Amino acid sequence: MKLLIKGALIGGFIAFIWTNISWMVLPWHGWTIAKLANEAPIAQSLKSNVTESGLYILPWKTEKTNEAMEEVNKKMESGPYAFMVVHPDGFKKNMIKMMLFGLLTNILIAFILTYLLTKTKGLSYIHKVGFVKMAAVAGALVIIMPNLIWWQFPLAYTLVTIVDTALTWGFAGLAIGKIVKD
Repeated sequence: MKLLIKGALIGGFIAFIWTNISWMVLPWHGWTIAKLANEAPIAQSLKSNVTESGLYILPWKTEKTNEAMEEVNKKMESGPYAFMVVHPDGFKKNMIKMMLFGLLTNILIAFILTYLLTKTKGLSYIHKVGFVKMAAVAGALVIIMPNLIWWQFPLAYTLVTIVDTALTWGFAGLAIGKIVKD
């Protein structure tokens, strides 16, 4: 258990540091997010038409009849299409809370990856690092690829997210691989 906690804390902290560098210092995530030409009327329309915070898809029908789905498909083809998280009343960004939650999430992921690595035997150090990285990438692909396929997330966003995941857990894997001995 001591080994798992050590791997979780050190690996999670390294992942946390890298994700902060990746999002706050490097420009690549920003390159994948498009800017609206005139956001004021769109913001006003969302505020006027969205009554509660949530995930919204435009166009959307809750009924699953053939007619409803055909109507949605026609609207999707003619546009606009949107997949968005909307908070009509805004949200107060609590950076300390968000950072703490991010750190705890990375520690949990590092704990799981450390545990998985303890279930392998006979791997060299570089293969341990690769195992941690590829296990994390596999997990990320489970989430990221359906968004690309079904919701049309941009390819650039998807690729940057996959590469960032590989880097994050490759760096954390350098420590976790040293911690987990055969």
